[in-house]
Amino acid sequence: MEVGRHHNIKKDFKLLKRYLTAEESLKAWERLFSSKGLRETPGIEVYPGFGQERIYKARVVPLKEKCGKSKGYRVIFKIVDDICEILVFSRHGIYKSEKELISIIKTRLLD
Repeated sequence: MEVGRHHNIKKDFKLLKRYLTAEESLKAWERLFSSKGLRETPGIEVYPGFGQERIYKARVVPLKEKCGKSKGYRVIFKIVDDICEILVFSRHGIYKSEKELISIIKTRLLD
């Protein structure tokens, strides 16, 4: 499966600048997802609240950081025609609320 990133992912990395391995962790997840696909990659769930649009969320384990998956990163993505587009890459506490994150996702879906 081909994996691409939304052009605003750069903004997400700026918000995550204090974490040294954010981009490296996402690249590792992208390699895993590319080889395993949607069904075999662990920890992927449908992100509710988008109606007919199939949006998924997954946990990304931080590399070289002493914390588990739950304190790690979250990747939000959609799949269209066997191409995965990563919409948002974040970490708990970066966004003030779940509503704010949903708003960002909806905005990026329209881009």
